[in-house]
Order: sequence, then C-alpha cells, then structure tokens
Amino acid sequence: MTSCSGADPSAEATKDSTMTPQQAHRNVNDVFDTIKGVVGEDGWDDDFESSWDSCPAPSGTSQFSLYAARRLPLSDSPDAVTKRVAAALEASGYDDVRVQHDTTLQPPRTVIGYPNGYNGGTAHDGFGIQFQSGTDYAATIISGHCIPGEPPKLGTPLNPSPTDVP
Repeated sequence: MTSCSGADPSAEATKDSTMTPQQAHRNVNDVFDTIKGVVGEDGWDDDFESSWDSCPAPSGTSQFSLYAARRLPLSDSPDAVTKRVAAALEASGYDDVRVQHDTTLQPPRTVIGYPNGYNGGTAHDGFGIQFQSGTDYAATIISGHCIPGEPPKLGTPLNPSPTDVP
C-alpha cells in the first residue's frame, strides 16, 4: 500500500498547488485507463475501490486514490504484460518505470512501483503507482497527488457515496 510519504519516510508530502481536485481525479483515472488499455477493460469492477481522503501531512491537503484487481487470464505472461504496462506509462510521461519481481508473494508476481520502485513509497506530493501481475491476476493501487483543500464533499460527482456508484 502506498501513502503520502516519499522515499524518505520522514519527509512530509507536499501539495501540488497547481492541480485542482478535478485534475487530480482525472490524473488517477488516466493512469488506470492506461493500465486497463494494456491488461484489458473487463473484470476490474468486481474488486474496485476509490476514495478521497485527507493526506496525513501537511494538513489541509487531500488525495484521490484508487485500488482495483482483476482476476481473469492475462493476454500474455505476467512479465510481458507488466513490461507493456511500464512502456505505456512511460509513453504517458512517467519516466523510468521499473519492472521488478516479488518472490515473497505466492504465486510470485511481476511488479511496478513508481516513482521509487516496488514498495519504495510515493513521491513527495503523495503520487504513486503500484501494479502487479501474476497468473490470472492483475492489481493496481494509484495514489493521487496531494492537493490543497479538503476532500470533495461525499455525494458529489467527484466523491460519490457508495450507494451512488452502480
């Protein structure tokens, strides 16, 4: 799981004062769309969660995050799929996306942790992408940029209530 901490766990998250809540929300969804474009569009709805939360530090910042898992056959080996996800993220402007392996998971998984490597934490503004694939499995956690202000009000289009989501 990623959080609003950088590679140095004692470093505070910074807020991206240039990003609006709409842009932060769209940024996370764009990353997810890039991943789905490689892995496949179907199967993500069964294990999907997104939410706005306050960033732990500094106060007065919020962050949109998304978790999704897909338990369907992959179009290729986990290594090949994860390498294509990394290439698609790089084509979208994310530099030096590293593909790694986590052999502590069973079955072992091919993983991406951006920007600081797998389980390396997020950027100083809270942004991070984790992706993993294994046999008949893919999952992602996308932590958006911490932005100024409180999370959008629950029940609004940017932060629907759980009962509002189909």
